[in-house]
Amino acid sequence: MYALERYRMTPAAVAAAATDRAAPATRPAQLPHHPGRLMLVMCLHPRCPCSRASLDELEVLLTCAGPDRIDANVIIVEPDDAPAGWSRGELWDHASRIPGVTVRADPAARDAIALGASISGDVRLFAADGRLLFAGGITDGRGHDGDNAGVDAIVQLARGQAVAAAVDHTPVYGCRLTHGAPPARKL
Repeated sequence: MYALERYRMTPAAVAAAATDRAAPATRPAQLPHHPGRLMLVMCLHPRCPCSRASLDELEVLLTCAGPDRIDANVIIVEPDDAPAGWSRGELWDHASRIPGVTVRADPAARDAIALGASISGDVRLFAADGRLLFAGGITDGRGHDGDNAGVDAIVQLARGQAVAAAVDHTPVYGCRLTHGAPPARKL
């Protein structure tokens, strides 16, 4: 039991590098965005069981932030050699049901890599002017729903409140987006 709990509460090993301001200074231009709104981008591996909680927390976050403050995008990685539709599954359907979320495939994790994301559930929040405001996760453990610093920080930023520098990036709990992720199943 101890080993399982320790695993659940240990951030991904490469998450620290991913959230260490490796992300671009401005928001991705190719994603839909309304002027004056914040842009949130969540990167997911379509087969990561930990990411269900990240999507649950995204829904909470968007509800708490208030309507029309955040343009939310979920990009789901798809390996180059994956069969058509491989990235469309439970997580894609879950993300698609969240009001106001745009979901799209990310072939070869190009967009995720450009954002500096390497772990499923990694979130980037950009200001209306394109500056990076937040990088990290929005859960407190692998597959763990509930109160956490990531959601709190993003909600505060969406409401125009400042956050402490210590919470403008948080640990990410999830599977790697590339290399070592579950292989594509051959049909």
